[in-house]
Parts: sequence; structure tokens; C-alpha cells
Amino acid sequence: MTYSEQLLDAIQAHKFSETRTLLKQALDQDDPEILASLAENLSDLGFTDLAKEVYRKLIAQFPDEDLFKVYLAEILLNDGQEDDGLSLLYGVAPESDAYLESLLVQADYYQSEGLLETARAKMNQARELAPEEDAIEFGLAELDYMMEQSEAALPLYQDLAQRQKMFGEVNLNQRIFQTLAKLGRYEEAAAFINDHKEDLLDIDAKYQAGVIMVQAKRAKQAVEYLDAVIKQSPDYVNAYPFLAQAYKMEGNFEEELYAAQTGLGYNEFDEELYQMGADAAMKLGKLDDAEDLLTRGLKVNPDNSSLRLLLANLDNYEGKYQEALDLFDQLDDAELEPQAHWAMAQAWQGLDKYDQAQSEYLLAYPGLQDNAAFLRQMALFFDAAGQKDLVKQVLAKYLPLAPNDEEMQELYTDLLDDGGE
Repeated sequence: MTYSEQLLDAIQAHKFSETRTLLKQALDQDDPEILASLAENLSDLGFTDLAKEVYRKLIAQFPDEDLFKVYLAEILLNDGQEDDGLSLLYGVAPESDAYLESLLVQADYYQSEGLLETARAKMNQARELAPEEDAIEFGLAELDYMMEQSEAALPLYQDLAQRQKMFGEVNLNQRIFQTLAKLGRYEEAAAFINDHKEDLLDIDAKYQAGVIMVQAKRAKQAVEYLDAVIKQSPDYVNAYPFLAQAYKMEGNFEEELYAAQTGLGYNEFDEELYQMGADAAMKLGKLDDAEDLLTRGLKVNPDNSSLRLLLANLDNYEGKYQEALDLFDQLDDAELEPQAHWAMAQAWQGLDKYDQAQSEYLLAYPGLQDNAAFLRQMALFFDAAGQKDLVKQVLAKYLPLAPNDEEMQELYTDLLDDGGE
């Protein structure tokens, strides 16, 4: 038995006190081929300090064998000795048999450091040397995928998928539909998923499929995939907003509300679920549920303007005008969006405070002059206030947006008849 074999046996038996002695004997007496195998095994076992000593011995014996330098450099880089590792790699000449391996190790290092452009340049050099090597093509595809260069990544994944389904732990068909989705080609991605359902093996793949089905407006299939995710793992919190959205697309507001409330049970900080749940509850006439969700959501984030606006509109609908106004009491005018001014206008109007209501309508108008519902309400308010010229201006904006509104058309005609254009 060689000393290298004895060393590996001692490590497997946890006899670590013997390793140094056996390593010295192996370096002094074992053949280079055996030492090369020993270094590889030590690296695989995580004994990189011992492996480095073996590679240094081999490099001293065979200074022209660049592959040993590449292997040592890879260990040095992984151990945080970047300068020494890169120095070895850059010392490998382009004409060396180990140059390709050097480029690949450099690419891995630069990728791990987040220097993706540099990593891609190294990988491109490697591809020029070995254009038929699938590992290099896959490495390029992954870099393009991470760099949001999906147009470049897609044909690479498609080419690889013609020869194999998996590359390491990566399912290539999953990468294809994910890349199509990144490109905004949701219909193609959805169709591809339907043709490769057998590749949706893990929960993350099912979740991604469900999200893509939402984006492709395929609500039924989205519900199918996302429901499967939640049944498998009820605390998969990211699935709930998309499941609620899928039910909303179907017009199934009961299930939308249930999905939102269930999701909030696992993640009480999801502001989107508060909004979707409240919206569904209001459509169902469950105003207490809507108010509860909106109030809780605003406790999570008091600055959420969408939740505040929904609650203000709900308060106005229920005649709680002062409560609606109180929601905006602590905000500066610069923080108020046009929809907020509209909600406040309705509240002041409900309180018979017409001067304040008029002011809020006028503040809302510049931002909402393309909103038919707002313009109609504003026109009726100013008509009741007897401000005919202003009503005509508002209706001139409104009627092109709602040409079939006979009531407003009649009002506009009467105003024109009374005062001319």
C-alpha cells in the first residue's frame, strides 16, 4: 500500500494525528501519478492545505506542467489567496495545454466576485478554443441569464436542451421558460410549460410556472400550479399574492379574499395582500372585512398611500366623512396625490363644506382630467354650485371619454344654449 493510500485511509478513520507523517512519506516516496491522484482526493475531502503541499511538490518536479498550477490556483482562490492564485493562472501561456482550464477557473472566480463582464470575456475566450464543449456553452448561458441578457442566453439553453434535459442540477427546460418570461414572451413560456409539465418536479418550478401563467393571463392554470405549491408548502408566502391575482382575473372574489387572508396568516407584512383582500371584500360587500384589512395594513405601513386611499373611499361610501379626512390630516400638501384630493373633496362635500370641497376638486383636476368618473362627479358638484362656465369646461373634457352619457350630454347642450360657447 502506498503512503498516499495510507494517508487517505487515516483521514477516513479520523486518525488526523498521523496525517503529517504520512504526507511527508508520500511526498518523499510515492510516484508523481499517485501524488496527482492524492492531491485530487485531498481537495475533494476538503483537506486543501494538504493538497496545496502536494501540488507545490509536483510543480517543483514538473515546472512545465501547467495543469498542476491551475489546480493549485483554484485552491488558493477558494482559500482567499487571490493574488497568488491569479498570478499562477495568468502565468499559464495561451499555447499551453492547460490554458483552457486556466480560463475556466478564472471565469468561475470572477463570477463568484460578481465581475460578470470579466467572467463572460474569459468564457468567450474558452469557447473559441473549444466551441463544441457543452460545459462552456452552459457557462455562457448562465452568465447571460444572470446579466439579464436573455436574448443571448435563450438560444444557448435551447441548443443544450436538444442533447440533454439536465446540466448538473439545472433543468434546462425550466431555464428556457424562465428566460422566455424574462423576455416578456409569456404566451410562449406558458405554451412551453404545457409541453414540458414533466419537468416541473420541484416546488420552485411549480411556483415559477404559476407566476408565468398569471403573466400570460391564464388564470385557471395559474390557480392549478399555485394551489399545488400551497398544498405542498402552506408557508410558501410568495405564492399567495399571485394566487389572489389569478382568482381576481377569474372574477372569483371569494377565493381572492380567502387567498389574501390565508397569506397574511403566514406573512403579516405583505402590503399587497392587504390591498387585494380589501378590494375583493368591497366587491363582495364585506365592508367590515375590508376595513379590518385596510386598518391592519396601515398599521404595518402608515405611509402606504394605496391602502390609505382605499380606506378613505370606504369611509366616504359608509358616510364616515370625518374619518376619511382624518386619514390625510398628518400629510403635507406635497404628499397628497390627485386621488387623495378627490377623496377629500367627496368627504368635504358629504359634510356640506362646499368651499373646502371646491378647493379639493380643483387641486385634483390637473391630475385626473382624463378620469371620466372624476370629471362626471366634479361636473355635478359645480353644476349644483351654479358655476356654469366651469361645468362646461369639465364636460368638454368628459364627453369625449363618455360619449354615450345622455344625461351629461343634455346638461352640456343646455349650458351651451343658455350661454353659448
